[in-house]
Amino acid sequence: MLALIELVLDPQYDVGDVTVFLVRQVGVGVAVGVGVGWLAIAAAGRRAQLPTSLALVTSFAIAAISYGAAGALGGSGFVAVYLTGLALGSAPLRHKPAVLAFHEGLASVAEIGMFLALGLLVFPSQLGDVALKGILLALITAFVARPFAVALATWNEGFSRRERVLLGWAGLRGAVPVILATFPVIRDVPHRLEFFNIIFFAVLLSAAIQGLTIQTLASKLGISARPFEPTGADPWG
Repeated sequence: MLALIELVLDPQYDVGDVTVFLVRQVGVGVAVGVGVGWLAIAAAGRRAQLPTSLALVTSFAIAAISYGAAGALGGSGFVAVYLTGLALGSAPLRHKPAVLAFHEGLASVAEIGMFLALGLLVFPSQLGDVALKGILLALITAFVARPFAVALATWNEGFSRRERVLLGWAGLRGAVPVILATFPVIRDVPHRLEFFNIIFFAVLLSAAIQGLTIQTLASKLGISARPFEPTGADPWG
């Protein structure tokens, strides 16, 4: 997305610049993520008696350092913090249950803030103007792009045809596509608000149709034994 934005804004930006940009983003992100993760694990081994409260704050600080260091060096903070999280999650940390619960709570708060910020960018009165384009995008994604991507990603992975169909129908129910659509808005790309509204409409349509029918499709394909029925059990138990 960042490379495409640069291609739009800078006529002299070419494929060579895109290649250098991607290699730098991934390379620096991987190096910083692995390095910070290794240092964090080594430090945790020497501070086994660290109080739980400080361990929670330290885990958040490690993630911030990984993301910020990669960004400052011209790399991808997303790649860096992801690899740091994998490293810490695989390590036998003393406070791992508490750290996991802490970050699950942070993730929930972040999702609330994210959707609040997205809501400030969306004006329902503008969605009618992009409805046709949004529907076409949703159809292309549902019946062409996503099934093709699923077929490539699951090639020789042991998935049956029915499982691939279900994966292909899963749809764009998350906020990641909408978050990516905010990048052109931030960079003042021409037609940025129209682009954002089209993406938002397509995701909304996917959530309403594919998200509500995926359980029924799974049942018809024989992957799920029956539609979900509440059992009354405590979901947190």
